[in-house]
Amino acid sequence: MLAFFGKSSPGIANALGRFVSICLRRVVRRFLFACACWSSSSLAADALNSNGRQKDEQSSTGVASDEGEHTETNFVPVLGGSTDLGLGGGYFMGIARVKKGVDPYLWNIDSSGLITFKYSSGKLTVPYQDLYARLTIPRLFGAPLRLELRPSYTWERVDYFGMGNASSVAGKNTASDYFKYTRGHPQFDVDVRGKIADHFAGHVGFRYIQNIIRVASDSKLADDQRMGSEEVKHLIGSTDSSVVVLFKYGLQWDTRDNETSSHHGSFDTLDVKLSPGETTEFRYRYGEATLNLRGFLALGTERVTLAVRAVGDWMFGDVPFYELARFDDTFAVGGTTGVRGVPAQRYYGKLKALGNVELRLEAVSFHALGKPLVLGFVPFFDGGRVWADTASHPELDGHGVGLKYGVGGGLRVQSGTSFVIRADLAWSPDATPVSGYFSAGQAF
Repeated sequence: MLAFFGKSSPGIANALGRFVSICLRRVVRRFLFACACWSSSSLAADALNSNGRQKDEQSSTGVASDEGEHTETNFVPVLGGSTDLGLGGGYFMGIARVKKGVDPYLWNIDSSGLITFKYSSGKLTVPYQDLYARLTIPRLFGAPLRLELRPSYTWERVDYFGMGNASSVAGKNTASDYFKYTRGHPQFDVDVRGKIADHFAGHVGFRYIQNIIRVASDSKLADDQRMGSEEVKHLIGSTDSSVVVLFKYGLQWDTRDNETSSHHGSFDTLDVKLSPGETTEFRYRYGEATLNLRGFLALGTERVTLAVRAVGDWMFGDVPFYELARFDDTFAVGGTTGVRGVPAQRYYGKLKALGNVELRLEAVSFHALGKPLVLGFVPFFDGGRVWADTASHPELDGHGVGLKYGVGGGLRVQSGTSFVIRADLAWSPDATPVSGYFSAGQAF
C-alpha cells in the first residue's frame, strides 16, 4: 500500500501477491460457505417463527427477553429493475439483535437477492443477477467503531458503446449483442467506520474482487480493442478475467435529520480507493477519488424538500475498463442512481462530473397494512459529462459543454422513517424513448 506510487521488487511483489491471493480466496470461500450453511439451516425457520416467538415471550413475561434484548426478523419478497437491466424479483431479509437503550441494534444481518429478465430483439435474456449478505456491528468491542462484512456475487450483461463523451450509436440497434459483454464478480468487503467529531467520521476498508469476464470476438468491445485508436486501446487494456484488491479510505460530514428521507442538512463524502497491482496475481495498479456533496432544504414545511447533489469522480492509473462507466460502485452518466434517462453504461471515461436536482413533495399520509405510509411526488433534473482521460481528447469527448441530461418525475411510498420505494420515469435525448426505474431507497 505504501509503495503504491513507488517501485518495488517484482519478485517480492509477485510472491506477496500470490500469498495474499491464496489467503483471501480461502477466507472468502469459508465465509461464504458458513453463511450459506447457516442461512439454509436456520434462516427460513427464524423468518417464519420469530414474530410468533416474540409475541409469546411478551405475553407470558411482559418483556421480549432478559433486559429487553430480543431478535427481530423480517423477510420481504420484492420487485425491482429498470429499462436498462430489465424487470425481475427477489427478496430482502433482515435479522437484528435489539436491546432496550441501545440504538439502533447490537448487530444486524441483512441479505438481498435480485434476478431480472428482459425481452429484446425477439429473445428473452437474464441481464442481471445479484446476491449479498451483510453483517453490521455498530459498536465493535464496545467501542464507537462500526464494522461491516459483506460477501456478494453479481453477474451482469454490460453495455459498451465506445469511449468518451462523444461516442455515438446513431442509427444502430443498441439492444444488439454486438454492444454486450458479460461480467461475473464474487466480492468481499470489510469496512470499519469511526466518529472523529460531531457529524464528522472516517472509515477504512478492504475489497477483494474476482472478475470473470467474457467478451465475444465479434463485439464492439473486441473491435475497439483490435482496431481502435491508440488512446482507446490504452483505455480498454486487457479484457481477460482478473483479481483486484482495493484499499478504501474516506471521510464524511453528515448533518441530515434522517438517513433515508432527509428534509434538511447535508451529507458530504470524500472517498479514495487504491489498488496496488502490477503483480502476477493483481494486474491493475490504479486509484479512484470521489467527492460527493448532497444538500437538503425544507421549503417552508417538511412536506416540500429541495434535494441537490454534485459529484466529481477521478480515476487514475491502469483502470479496469469496466470501471470507466461507474462511480461509487454504481453507474454514473446513466442508470438508476446517476443521470436518469441516459442508458446505464452509456458513457465511459476516467473523469466524470454529474449533478441532480429533486423537488420532493410529500402529498398524502395514510395507513395501510397496519403501517403509516406517505405518498410523494418528485420532479427531477439530472445532468453530467465524462472525459475519456485526464489529457484532452476531443476526438473522443467532442467540443463544448457536452452535457448529457435527463428530466422526469416519480412516485415515492415511504414507510415510517427508514424505508422508501421509488418509481421514476425519465426522458433524455439518449433514451429510446423513455427510461423507467423501480427500486428501494432515494436516488441520493
